[in-house]
Amino acid sequence: MAKNIIIFSDGTGQVGGLRPDERRSNVYKLYRATRCGPDTSIDPAEQVTYYDAGLGSMPPEGALFAIRAYRWLHNLFSLATGLGITTNIVDCYAAILSMWQSGDRIFVIGFSRGAYTVRCLAAVLSLCGVPTTMGDGKTPLRRDAKSVKKIASEAVKNVYQHVSSPADEKYVDQRKAIALRFRLKYKSDTAGLPNANPYFIGVFDTVASLGSYRLSAAMFGGAIVLILLLSWLLSILLPFWAAFWLLTAVALAGAGIWYVVSHLRYATGLKDYSFWQTLHFTSPKMKFYDPHLDNEVRYARHALSIDENRADFAIVKWGSKSNKGPPRKDSDPDWLQQIWFAGNHSDVGGSYLENESRLSDISLEWMTHAAMNLPDETGPTGHGIKINQLFLQVRPDPLGPQHDEREPPWLWIFRWPKGLRHIDPQAVLHPSVYKRAAAERVPHFYESMDYSPDNLANHVKFQEAKFAAKQPPAAQIASSQPSGAGTT
Repeated sequence: MAKNIIIFSDGTGQVGGLRPDERRSNVYKLYRATRCGPDTSIDPAEQVTYYDAGLGSMPPEGALFAIRAYRWLHNLFSLATGLGITTNIVDCYAAILSMWQSGDRIFVIGFSRGAYTVRCLAAVLSLCGVPTTMGDGKTPLRRDAKSVKKIASEAVKNVYQHVSSPADEKYVDQRKAIALRFRLKYKSDTAGLPNANPYFIGVFDTVASLGSYRLSAAMFGGAIVLILLLSWLLSILLPFWAAFWLLTAVALAGAGIWYVVSHLRYATGLKDYSFWQTLHFTSPKMKFYDPHLDNEVRYARHALSIDENRADFAIVKWGSKSNKGPPRKDSDPDWLQQIWFAGNHSDVGGSYLENESRLSDISLEWMTHAAMNLPDETGPTGHGIKINQLFLQVRPDPLGPQHDEREPPWLWIFRWPKGLRHIDPQAVLHPSVYKRAAAERVPHFYESMDYSPDNLANHVKFQEAKFAAKQPPAAQIASSQPSGAGTT
């Protein structure tokens, strides 16, 4: 019997299940309600899950100091450069390899940089499918952790990451050829196409920035300070400046080796391409540029934040006019929905205190409904995810508190640079946005105020709703009558 495989990838610094009073993201809340286990009603024959903790998450309290120190440094580097994302993609793809059987439906759900992760994961699947044999094309796939991790790493690093930015577009055809070779090698090809694609992709507010230029600059400054300190310590053996330049040379050499290992891409033995034609450096992975959505993905859903105002958290939209999706019945749900919700980044993706999570419950309820209500021949929910409702109780409220991550400034000095998101005047807003707009005042960070986002100033339906809400009751009734009503 075919089952659901659900891959969850959380946002930066997010990891659920450690404390009863923790700040849980919508991704973790969904994972908790869909996983199988001795305390749930989910049948593993029908549904299995995998949860990928967010980039920059820390080990649990009580871990050895050395482990926590290493993870802190590793996370700092990952947050600065965004390069830790590759590990997340590999881990998620390896999880699919360990669980997938022919006919299974693959769901991928993520928030923030976890949304980036699952969108990349979807692209890996659209290129590579799911291997069914080892590299000899004969031995059935070994599903132990070491074997699937090695194959997953090959798929992500050698195939998918052969292209990393618009500057690499001339290598797209090479990547297609490398992907076909991978599928033939691991028997994941069906008539020239991958044997599996995501069935459902659900993402909460995909952000463009994978790393922080400011954090990178701070780390660079810290490295200089460290070199100066070490030079001073070594000055008992060497002249200070000799020690300084020696350490600087060692650091630059190490950085250069790291850059080459991380960014050099090539392919050998590729039909129609010489080694030198494939040799290139990929761009630094600080931005997620790829809006592509494969037409073989059955359903795609994107919850977007209206009020996120940090320039570093620019949105990455999805799909294009050329995207039509797979063939479907008229009665089937829409293929792609991108809906705007009130609130900032985490008011949409979750991770605030539960007492302050009424806005994020709106997008959580919407995403849950979308993932559950996927029809098959037996009924309207036959292919949807299975939910244990005991673990998912939402209390959506369009008048709930809204947060602002730019306030207050860190140490009363440093503030995130401001950058409002552009919203098309015809963009689809969730119905709760209009209800929030109709309220006289709503809680916004530390004050109550009218809900009138600057980036909705040109949104036709929103402004019509604001105008109608301000009319006296008699005027509202009159404006709702058809033209000519009440006249003779």
